[in-house]
This record gives sequence, structure tokens and C-alpha cells, in this order.
Amino acid sequence: QLISRIIPDNSEQFLELMADNIDYMGLDPIKYSRIIPARPELQQKLALYKELGNSYTYMGFNLKHKPFDDKRVRLAINYAIDKQEIIDGVYLGLGINIASPYKPGTRWSNPALQPYPYDPAKARALLKEAGFADNDGDGILERDGKPFAFEIVTNQNKEREKSAVLIQRRLKEVGIDVKIRAIEWASFISRFIKTGDFDVVVLGWGLGLDPDQYNIWHSSQQAPGQFNFIGYNNPTIDKLLEQGRVELNPDKRMKIYNEFARVLLEDSPIVYLSAGYGLTAIHKRVKGIDDPAPPAGIGHNSHEWYIPQPLRRNEINQ
Repeated sequence: QLISRIIPDNSEQFLELMADNIDYMGLDPIKYSRIIPARPELQQKLALYKELGNSYTYMGFNLKHKPFDDKRVRLAINYAIDKQEIIDGVYLGLGINIASPYKPGTRWSNPALQPYPYDPAKARALLKEAGFADNDGDGILERDGKPFAFEIVTNQNKEREKSAVLIQRRLKEVGIDVKIRAIEWASFISRFIKTGDFDVVVLGWGLGLDPDQYNIWHSSQQAPGQFNFIGYNNPTIDKLLEQGRVELNPDKRMKIYNEFARVLLEDSPIVYLSAGYGLTAIHKRVKGIDDPAPPAGIGHNSHEWYIPQPLRRNEINQ
């Protein structure tokens, strides 16, 4: 018998795990890398699993706001951000740098693509080409008399907030003034995402196994409540997405989505920050789990998991 409990607070979940009241929990990098390994009593009863998940964290531009409608500006910001610094500092190395909106290692992920490297000199050159200069010597670039300043909005997620702080520091080094606002999820969606009233967001996408991302990137999906809230409009991308969702040949479909990922990377409507690992703790009394996890994920054979009779909890029959 599998019983699912909804425990909204992550700290409360962890207390329940330590008290043997639950057997399975997703972990953040600190719990996975530091807290459990430092506690022998937890190591004795909990098994830790790591798998590359179907999700990624990104920084998205509101493409209807200037200067983010300028591809040179988007590319400059991409070069100015040290993604490996975010992976190491925020996720404790438990993530990878990506260049595609697909899970690395799958057929949909284009192996020919490489992430934008950290190159502040190239970022400054692109910003200069786009017409930005520090005319008053205050360290902040201006164009048409206006300083290059914007706000990053994210939800109250510790990893995203920390990522935004590192982004803020790196962008200041190339002359961009960034403020950060972290807000509760429901307010974040209603006040900023549905209204389009933002400059830049730090968010994440969790993806299914099918490569179709029409609802995220197609230009028709920009109404309030739809997922193309950054206002992306690229006829080439639209055509590829339309082709991909009606193509039945897997090899032809792979080529379509590989090209889709290439064009998307080149246009840079978002900055890929990292693809994180799924980190899980499961009580060692649960058997039948594949380790290491296959590409399909740790739960691919959960129907085969079992608990030997001597390790089962006693239950009171009603």
C-alpha cells in the first residue's frame, strides 16, 4: 500500500523523514550534500539517489520591453553571466550547464550545441555595439540618456534568489544595474506573469517526455495565463514547432527539434542557468530500486518496489 502525504513545508517534510514517518522525499542540494552525510544516524537508514531531472532553471527577458528586444543585448547578458559559478555556488555542483531546453543525453537534446561561455569582454563589446556607454563615469551604462537598469523578479525559492544575487553581481561588472524582487508564488503569477509587468524573471521549466514545446515558445501562446509570457515571436521557431507536433517519424522529428534548439540558442530569448539533478532520499527498508537511476528516472519501476515483511510498519486496523 502506497500512502501519499501532502506536506507543503520542506523543513517539516525533512523532520518527518528523520522521524521515520515518511520514506521518500526530494532533497535540496544542502540536505543531499551536507546535512545527511554529516549525520551517521541518517546515513544508516536513508539511501540517497541522484538523477538528471527533466527541468532547468533560466533567466527570461520580457521581449516586449526595451532593450531586451535587441538580440545583441540578450547575447551580452548571456556572456556576462557565469553559469558554472551558479552551479557550484548555489547547487553545490549538483547541476550541469546546458544549451538546449531538453534533458541532456536524450535524442531531443542537440549534442552539437554548446552553452554560451562566461566572457565579460565580449559582453562589453556587444553592449557598446548596441549603443551603450558609461558617459558619466558612474560605472553604469547609458543609452539615450537612460541608465541600463532593470529588476529581476522571482518567486520565494532559495536557489533562484541566490542565483539572482550572483547574476546581479556579474552584470554590475559590465555596467548593468540590477535590482531583485522575490515574491510569494501566487502573487508572483497574478501580479507579474499574467500581466506581463516585468523586465526579467528567474524561473524554471519542468518538462514532459515528449519534445513538443509549442505552448511555451509559439508566438500564438501569449495571452494572459498562457506560457509564452516573455513575448517570444520568431517565425522560424513557429514553423519548426508546427512541423514537430505533426511529424510521426522519430528520426525526422528529432532533426526538427534539434534545429528548433539551435535557433533558440542563437536567438537567446532566455539564458539557460542550469539543469539540476533530482535528489532523493528513500528509506533503506524500501527495496527493488535501480541504482544508478536509468534515464527514465528513479521511479521508472516503482511498481516493483517493496518492503520486506519484517521491516514493515505495524498498523492498527480500524
